[in-house]
Amino acid sequence: MPAEREDFPIARVAALARLRLSPADEARYQAQLAQILAFVSQVTGAAFDAPANTRAAARDPVVERPDTVRPSLPADAALSNAPDASAASRLFRVPKVIG
Repeated sequence: MPAEREDFPIARVAALARLRLSPADEARYQAQLAQILAFVSQVTGAAFDAPANTRAAARDPVVERPDTVRPSLPADAALSNAPDASAASRLFRVPKVIG
């Protein structure tokens, strides 16, 4: 198991997130964070070589589909399954997520 980082302020991060952690939770999260950071250091230290077929893929032309105009879903059909739709204004109502 990797060595734990004592300098990472788990309690401070929990306070910023408005979480109450028990001392056991703080210790567990500290150990988990140490494992994550050890894994990240292994990944960042790994050497990645370019795939052998990169050149072949670059030679193939990019095929794009043509844009075609199609009729869209009628507004009445779209509003029919909406939980709180206003038929008069033809708008969806969604809950406020930012206070």
